[in-house]
Amino acid sequence: MNAKSYKNQTLKGYLLLFFLIFSGVAGQTENLKSLVNLEGNWKFSIGDEPARSLPNYDDSNWQIVFVPNSWEENGFEDYNGFAWYRKSFRIVQPYNREYLYLYMGYIDDVDEVYLNGKLVGASGNFPPHTVTAYDIPRMYPIPANLLNKEGENVIAVRVFDQIDYGGITAGPVGIFVDRDQERMDVDLTGYWDFECGQSVDEGNLNCITYRKGKIFVPGFWEARGFNGLDGKVKYSKEFTYSSKLSASGKALILGVIDDNDEVYLNGERLKWMGPKRGRSWSGDLNHLSFRAYTIPSGVLNTRGANILEVMVIDHTGPGGIYKGPIGIASVELAEEMGKREYQDNRSSFEKFIDYWFD
Repeated sequence: MNAKSYKNQTLKGYLLLFFLIFSGVAGQTENLKSLVNLEGNWKFSIGDEPARSLPNYDDSNWQIVFVPNSWEENGFEDYNGFAWYRKSFRIVQPYNREYLYLYMGYIDDVDEVYLNGKLVGASGNFPPHTVTAYDIPRMYPIPANLLNKEGENVIAVRVFDQIDYGGITAGPVGIFVDRDQERMDVDLTGYWDFECGQSVDEGNLNCITYRKGKIFVPGFWEARGFNGLDGKVKYSKEFTYSSKLSASGKALILGVIDDNDEVYLNGERLKWMGPKRGRSWSGDLNHLSFRAYTIPSGVLNTRGANILEVMVIDHTGPGGIYKGPIGIASVELAEEMGKREYQDNRSSFEKFIDYWFD
């Protein structure tokens, strides 16, 4: 019996096992380097008090909980309402970035996150007009100059839970940089102009990372203060391209976008390179597809400004240019990243079928 016949005959016997072990869609893996692991023991107290955001607040009598885990799983059963988390840490890993990424995993339902007393991110709306953000992964950009390299840093997280499980329920939780971002010829992370028919939530106006009319890319726009935003929006960014760099054989990389997009560079629509599956190019643009676009010869301006425009349509749930890397690199690097991203983000069902029928 050859290997292919064996696979086909054995397939039925493994289908039940497959559905017991594998479920859902693929994970959304990024090429992240951890600078600080924030999972583990945190200080915790129910109730609400603004002074809890301050670095020198006395939390010596607070209880210890494990993060990530709902506060019900940490012993606070049937509690709904306000609570705070606090954690001190030191950063010893070297970094050379203007912004780092603070990942706070998933928080049920609403949060404000403070670093050394400064509000760096907020998702959802607090009472009296509560809007949950339980299904939005929290990734907040933090200015590197806000971190104390020589001593203690303090993160304080204000949480409101309306019903069922509450708190920092799932990870990852930590401070990261994107290794792939450092491989870009032109780094396009940071603030982009942002046009939509909705104002940013009031709770985000005090974030030190908030800029009127702009949005930090990458990241779901819900984690930037645009809760419940569906439909069409426009991202745009002006940048320069050094004449010292080759302008041929380049690609624009926009990470992953939820859901659909059109991309224009200096007025010319760019063609999506497409995710590579097996030996052929296929697949529709969707919220898991890696976005890389071929830049035709002559489109990049090496003597002045370049204008990048990205039209995004989100149908439901979280939206936006939500995951990096973001920038301009060689076509070869874009293809490498696209292949890896496809392998990471295939559903369990696709991986199973590819194994048995390839």
